[in-house]
Amino acid sequence: MSATLAHPARLVAEPDVRPVATRTWFIGAILASAAGIAIGLLWDISWHMTVGRDTFWTAPHLVEYVSGLVAGISCGYVVLRTTFAGSAANRAVTVPYWGFRGPLGAWITIWGTFAMLVSAPFDNWWHNAYGLDVKIVSPPHMLLFIGMLGILLGALALTASAQNRSAGQRDALRDAWLYAVAGGVVCLIFASGTLEYSWPNEQHTALYYQIWGGVFPLMLVGYSRAGRLKYGAAAAALVFMLVWFTMGQILRLVPAVPMLAPIWNPRTYLWPPYFPVLLIVPALGVDVVRRKLANRNSWLLSLALGSTFVLLLFAVQWPFSSYMVTDASHNWLFNGQEWPYSTRPGPWQHLFWATERAAALGNPALSSVLPGIALAVLIATVSSRLGLAWGGWMARVRR
Repeated sequence: MSATLAHPARLVAEPDVRPVATRTWFIGAILASAAGIAIGLLWDISWHMTVGRDTFWTAPHLVEYVSGLVAGISCGYVVLRTTFAGSAANRAVTVPYWGFRGPLGAWITIWGTFAMLVSAPFDNWWHNAYGLDVKIVSPPHMLLFIGMLGILLGALALTASAQNRSAGQRDALRDAWLYAVAGGVVCLIFASGTLEYSWPNEQHTALYYQIWGGVFPLMLVGYSRAGRLKYGAAAAALVFMLVWFTMGQILRLVPAVPMLAPIWNPRTYLWPPYFPVLLIVPALGVDVVRRKLANRNSWLLSLALGSTFVLLLFAVQWPFSSYMVTDASHNWLFNGQEWPYSTRPGPWQHLFWATERAAALGNPALSSVLPGIALAVLIATVSSRLGLAWGGWMARVRR
C-alpha cells in the first residue's frame, strides 16, 4: 500500500498547460482546413472545365466554404478562450486586436474567412450579371482567392510558431514537417491560381518562366530559410506535387458530363490536372544554394537563388513539356491532352503556342525565348530577396 501511495501525483494526468494554438490537434485541424480549401479550388476548376457553370451548392464549393468556416471558427474559439480563460503566460505570447488576444496566424485565418464569406454572394451576382466563366481570374474569384490565401497563410504562421517553439527532437521534427506541409499547400493554391498560364503548351514561352519565377522563389526561399528541415523547400515542393498528382488520379475516376453549350469537346469524367510541374528539382537547388552561400551578401545570394530556380525549372520543364504536348502523354499517369468541354479540337493542341508563332517569323523557338528567360532570372532574383526577408521573419514568429 505504501508503495502505491508513495507518489500519488503520478496517478493523475498532468493538465496540458500549453496554449491551445500550439497543440497538435489544433494545428492539424487548421492544416486540414487549409488543405481542404486548396483541394476544393482545384476540384472547382475541374468542375468548371467539365460541367460548366453550376449552382453554388456544388461539392467543391461546399468543401471550400466548409473548410474555411471550420478554420475561422476554430481560430475564433482560440481567440475567445485565450482572451477570457487563458493564463497570463498564454496571453503574453499572443497578438492583441480590438481588446481580444490570439496568435498571429489565428487573426490572419479569421480575416481570410471573412473575405471568403463575402466573395460567395459577390461571385453569384457576378455570374448572374455577366454570364459564364471565361477566365479563372475575375474580381469575385480574386476576392475568394485572397480569402483562401489568408487562411493558408494563417496556417503557415501557426505552424511556423509551433515549429519555432518546439521542445525536444521528436516535437521539433513533427512541427517542422507540419510547416513543410503548410508550405506545400500554399504552393498548391498558387499553382491552381496560375493554371491558365501553366499549360504544357505554354512552357516554351518566356511568360511561363517569368510568372513562376516571380511567385515560387518567394515561397521556396522562405521555406528554406525558415524551415527546420534540411531540405525545407524540397519538402514543401514534394507535398505540392503529391497532392496535385493524387487529385489528377482521383478526378479522372469521377463520371461527369458537360451541361452547358457549346460543347466542343464532350467529356465523360472530371477534367484531371496534368502531371504536376517538377517543382522539386528547382526547390532542391534552392535548398543547396542557400546553405552553401548563406553568409554572402543578400542580393548576391538572391541572384544565385533566382538563377538556380529559373535555370533548373527551364532544364526540366522544357523537355518534359515537349512530351506533354504529344498524344503519348494522354494516359492515366500524365493526364496530357485533357481539355475543357468548351475547347474546340484542333492541331494547336499539340503546339507550343508562342514559340510556334515565333518560328513562323523565322526565329528559332529556343533563341526567341532566351531574352525572356534572362528577364525571368531578374524577376526571380527580386522574388528570392523577398523570400529571404519573409523567411527570416517567419523564422522568428513565436506568437
